[in-house]
Amino acid sequence: MFVTQCTSTPDAIASVLLAGDAVLNLSGKMLNAPANTAFVRESQGRLLVAHGPHTVSWQPHLTPALKPLISRDISRIVVVANDQQSDADAAVAAISQQSIPVSYCVLSDTCQADDFMDEADAEAVAERLRQLGYL
Repeated sequence: MFVTQCTSTPDAIASVLLAGDAVLNLSGKMLNAPANTAFVRESQGRLLVAHGPHTVSWQPHLTPALKPLISRDISRIVVVANDQQSDADAAVAAISQQSIPVSYCVLSDTCQADDFMDEADAEAVAERLRQLGYL
């Protein structure tokens, strides 16, 4: 089964979702998704679809509960996880092995303006732009 992979931030996750998606949020973070977004939640070893934010801690015993999630309203599962999250790889593999369409979205940290350039970097860039005649 083909797995679509993407990168997003928790605030921009809505741009990844399509009609018929159910979000399996393994990241533990709140996602900025529309109010009517379907989320997968766990209840007593079963996986259910609920509207509203939920997170799941993936365990291999949940694998048989994946197939019943696919219905007239749900056609794909979007796994959302943090970078380097090994249980996400296991969940994506379990979903894919059951021939369920899956998209794997890795959350990236949002960057602050200070993370890009310090004062010395800005000075060096400005000097180079002056040398090139742009400033």
